[in-house]
Amino acid sequence: MAQGVRLKDLCTIDGVRDNQLNGIGIVVGLSGTGDKSPATKRILRQVLARKNQSLAESDLDSRNVALVALTADIPAFSKPGTRLHTQLSAIGDSTSLRGGILLQTPLDAWDGKIYAVAQGPVSIGGFGAAAPANPGPIGTDHKNIETVAVIEAIVEREVPATLVRQDRLRLVLRDPDFTTASRVAKALGDAFGAERVTAEDARAITLRFTAPPTSQEVVESLARIEDLRVSPDVRARVVINARTGTIVVGSTVSIGAIAVSHGGLSLRIAPKPKPVGPDGQSTGLSWSDPVTNLRSDEPPPGTKPPLVPGSLSVVEGVTVEQIANALNAMGARPKDLVAIFEAIHKAGALHGALEVM
Repeated sequence: MAQGVRLKDLCTIDGVRDNQLNGIGIVVGLSGTGDKSPATKRILRQVLARKNQSLAESDLDSRNVALVALTADIPAFSKPGTRLHTQLSAIGDSTSLRGGILLQTPLDAWDGKIYAVAQGPVSIGGFGAAAPANPGPIGTDHKNIETVAVIEAIVEREVPATLVRQDRLRLVLRDPDFTTASRVAKALGDAFGAERVTAEDARAITLRFTAPPTSQEVVESLARIEDLRVSPDVRARVVINARTGTIVVGSTVSIGAIAVSHGGLSLRIAPKPKPVGPDGQSTGLSWSDPVTNLRSDEPPPGTKPPLVPGSLSVVEGVTVEQIANALNAMGARPKDLVAIFEAIHKAGALHGALEVM
């Protein structure tokens, strides 16, 4: 198995990105679950006016219409005719969009240009009676939030994307890191020539073309780039979910000597024993009999300190995972784990970044 991670999974191509679209539309055909707001009637009247239909607001007095907001992300290189997943959300006081039909609604971007159009029946999904295999009682209803629905729009205009600028192709790391950027630049240099590759900073690496490339050359170069493998350097980081007590630890995290007391819990991480052998090499022995000068890794019988409930004593160099497991075994709750690791981090003994979710 090849070592390292593909550049396809580590980097993005500058200029290749999704773009956000949005629009405001009208859903009709609801079964009395539409808006009561007069604003919806005015907008529906404007829609009908564009179709040369002149109606008074009193003629539109029903609960079968709802005003909705449409949002979608259009991927790069989407061609006209491509189907686009789109979400609808009720704006007014509609209680359900189930069974509704969206009237033709344009979706535009920040530049004001229309890139897609949506129309047709909307789907809220997840509505019906429970099947016998479900854990709930047979016949009970299950449903999603009915004021949010989905529909497929049709792309009408391609979003322009520029891959090569001034004969340079730019790679962008998803997680900025100087070491990883240097390794990516070296891998690209080995494949295309070191004189063509430049690591700009911790996030961007550029590949220079000796002459303006054709579209085919750009595609072939990107195919080669995406298949290159690099071992990324991972930052020492501890991520804690304060609600569930889940702890995720990077492989490079280490903990120094520290002592923490939290409520009825006591944690002590002792320094590693210094070398005690006659040749200066560590023997791992830390107890010495003052009469016989014999050394051992256990204290003489009867002198070993008793274990105190709620206390934990380990030697420096243990992992965060081992400490977390031991604290859990002692009855520490999720909020206790967060408090203890925050205290260790504040004391400077947690050699890495701490992130609490």
